[in-house]
Amino acid sequence: MDWPLPKYKLLAVPHLLIFFIFLPSLCFAGEIDADLFGLTYHLHRKGAVYNAPLKLDKAGVKVFNPGLGLGYDFRKNRHTDGFSVIVHGGLFENCDNHPYAFIGAGGRYRRYFNKTTFVEANLLGALTYGNDSDDKHYKLNPTPYANIGIGHDYGKFSVTYYISYIPKGSDGGITSSTDMLFFSTEVSF
Repeated sequence: MDWPLPKYKLLAVPHLLIFFIFLPSLCFAGEIDADLFGLTYHLHRKGAVYNAPLKLDKAGVKVFNPGLGLGYDFRKNRHTDGFSVIVHGGLFENCDNHPYAFIGAGGRYRRYFNKTTFVEANLLGALTYGNDSDDKHYKLNPTPYANIGIGHDYGKFSVTYYISYIPKGSDGGITSSTDMLFFSTEVSF
């Protein structure tokens, strides 16, 4: 695979990940989030990526977008309801199999239905680094990001399943042709 990032940026990613792993002890984060990115669903068949290398159907409406992310929730007790400040970052493959990175900060609202099941919503302001399928040049873009998820608390960790809506042309170079739904999973401890 042709890696379009310059070598210094390629080396910066592991160093940033190591920094974020040790960051909770410096800033007393209440919850560490590990994100697993995965599936994109294009809402308009005409805007689907027909030639996507990791498409799951003939038309390219469903595309596998593997990736990982890290995040921190600064609430004092992760088993509580309410608002908290969060930071998140990640890297995944876009529909054209090019790397797409983001880092952002914002807020999270969590509401427990009972002792183990909860719903939460995240709203972040993010900086993205990616390219559009029509323009192979990478660029840095500010982008709003929001998602909603349902989760289950297993005591020592929790698992949340998220769905994100990304409107067409929302900047960041990822949605030039169609609105999308993006599905991901998060393990928090």
